Amino acid sequence: MKPLLLLAAAAPLALPMPARVDWRAEANKRIRLLRTADFSVEVRGRDGALLKGAQVEYRLKRHGFLFGTAVAYAPFADSGEAGKQYRQFILDHFSAVVCENEMKWYRNEVAAGQEDYSQADALLAFAKQNGLAMRGHCLFWEKQQYVQPWLAALDPIQLRAAVERRLASAVGRYAAQLAAWDVDNEMLDGSFYRTRLGEDIVPWMFRETARLDPKTPLFLNEYGILGNDDKTERYIARVRDLRNDGARIGGLGVQSHDSDRLTASGDVKLAPGDRPEALLRTPLTPTIFLNALNRLYTETGLPIHLTEVSAKMPDATQRAEALDLLFRLGFSHQAVQAIILWGFGEKTHWMGADAALVNADGSLNAAGQRISHLLREEWTTSGTAATGVDGRLAFHGFFGSYTLKITLPDGRQVEQNIELSKSAPKGVVKLTE
Repeated sequence: MKPLLLLAAAAPLALPMPARVDWRAEANKRIRLLRTADFSVEVRGRDGALLKGAQVEYRLKRHGFLFGTAVAYAPFADSGEAGKQYRQFILDHFSAVVCENEMKWYRNEVAAGQEDYSQADALLAFAKQNGLAMRGHCLFWEKQQYVQPWLAALDPIQLRAAVERRLASAVGRYAAQLAAWDVDNEMLDGSFYRTRLGEDIVPWMFRETARLDPKTPLFLNEYGILGNDDKTERYIARVRDLRNDGARIGGLGVQSHDSDRLTASGDVKLAPGDRPEALLRTPLTPTIFLNALNRLYTETGLPIHLTEVSAKMPDATQRAEALDLLFRLGFSHQAVQAIILWGFGEKTHWMGADAALVNADGSLNAAGQRISHLLREEWTTSGTAATGVDGRLAFHGFFGSYTLKITLPDGRQVEQNIELSKSAPKGVVKLTE
């Protein structure tokens, strides 16, 4: 699995918008500019000669952009109809996945010295078999409530040794196989490792992870960023400090479990009940959303993953509107390389049925229908064209992996896959039969 290319800092395309501007139309313009291109595909026969007059049906199979979801092992491994529907929804809609819990230390080593990566291995194997990228989440988690009791009981010398073993084990096991690693989760709101091992432990974690796996981009991952100027500043300062200490930072993870705040009008009614600290209460308009991404990008030059997206709203139609806004704005921003839902099923979503896209019977609710429409209809490419006298066909489409069904002049049919990207918009298909 190829690591993501890092973006160089540049003037953002997603500029602050006056209130009267149609945010949706502006986002759609940016999406076309950023995520699509004119492609040219050359078809050659077994002998290398150009083939003219071949009919080619092309279809986008997997987006180059990382549209994804968290995957939980239990519903994934279900051998019944529910498991089949769970796996099929992933294959039908996404180009990326992330383990919901299966790569976290507390799951890999429940008891000291008894490591178990079997569930994470199974999910990674599924991703590889189906051409899905996988994010690594996460090597460490700074909040003490997510630290195993045996680990919390260690003295500093023992803890440092355990941290070193964890890096060697997990990073060594998955080196060069992941699209990203979240190295030390939620540093802005937790300090378990820093309190016990000193502030130098975090840049060391990044340096050591980079040494063990130089190919995988290393990410920070934080919540409560969008629409929170103070925390955004703290996030940027953390990146600056880590870089000054020699950490190789590959990107910024921005969680958004509070996507119920998203509103085009500035008016929003949040779901009743207590909201944890991770869920902000202020409305999140298109302008505020884009301004936050612009600030992160212009001040760090780093790519952004919207890593944990959930919208808990009793009304599935309102949920659809909120998620549409996030997906459309995120996809339209030049720094954003991934949008990852944190689950989708009514019975499996960590925030419950009010955050789901898929009903218990496998049918799509209004939110699921909206996301499915975006990924499978609005943001896809398909068509038919014939190769000209130069053996080439041309079309405009989204970046990603394409399936080509080629009907030769003699009636034979051949199917091949090809990758088309911003850096490689021209492809060559050489037939093997």
